[in-house]
Amino acid sequence: MTTNTHGTNEALKGYMFALTAVLIWTGFILISRAGALASLALPDMMMVRFGTAFVIFSPFIWRHRKDIFHWRMMVLGSIGGLAYSFSAFYGFQYAPATHGALLLPGLMPIMIAVLAYFLAGERHSPQAWCGIGISSLGILALLTETLLSDASYLQGDIGFVIACVFWGIFTVLLRRWKFSPWHTMLGVISATTLLFAPVYFVALPKAFHEVSTSMIALQAFYQAIMAIAVQFVCYGRAVHILGATTMGALMALVPLLASVMAVPLFGEQVTLGLITALVCILLGTVVGNMSLFRR
Repeated sequence: MTTNTHGTNEALKGYMFALTAVLIWTGFILISRAGALASLALPDMMMVRFGTAFVIFSPFIWRHRKDIFHWRMMVLGSIGGLAYSFSAFYGFQYAPATHGALLLPGLMPIMIAVLAYFLAGERHSPQAWCGIGISSLGILALLTETLLSDASYLQGDIGFVIACVFWGIFTVLLRRWKFSPWHTMLGVISATTLLFAPVYFVALPKAFHEVSTSMIALQAFYQAIMAIAVQFVCYGRAVHILGATTMGALMALVPLLASVMAVPLFGEQVTLGLITALVCILLGTVVGNMSLFRR
């Protein structure tokens, strides 16, 4: 009885961490699109996100340097920090927030499940694969509509797809290597900043003068503290407790929140492809995680 109670409490704790990560990820989508619309260029968004975080957490980075300056941690940081963020921000430069809200979390469970199967040996039930298949139909509908109606969005959509691939690899490696969420967060900040900052200051253009101070401050706070520090710790804890596949599936709940909020905030259009994608992703999430609703 005690063991069962402990297991239930642990699972509940995992879902609380997952819900927090879902809410922060929703905000990340909206804040990132707002930055792109305010003419904050991709290199500037990257520098604001990781440069601010590096300055804030530099005392902890130094204190834990023996744990985070490890080749595996550098790999995690390069993939889950530099590669993922660059691809995602690239997507927000060219595609609406509703597309990011559907493609980023919608594709993640697919990428994570496939990569977890091949790289981590995780086995998924037919029910889980069925849910992934339903979500895939919605994503395919959205990409098809984009290709046929407005190819200018396709460039951004491709960025979102590539970002999902990188995040899937990061999630599977995180579960395999079992670094603590705190060390993972510090490692991602360190690796990304040390790799990107020299290139940014030497070779890339800056456009801060075109953006309001309040927007830069908002981006610095949310991207560096909420989307990196809080979200990474919550995401990492949820992955360790619930597993990579379950966490990836739960992230598919983000589209409902982000897409509903993006329409009034940014005046984005509601299209048949968006509605189809949203319905399929939500239905796929329910089907793939039916066991969660029976508890």
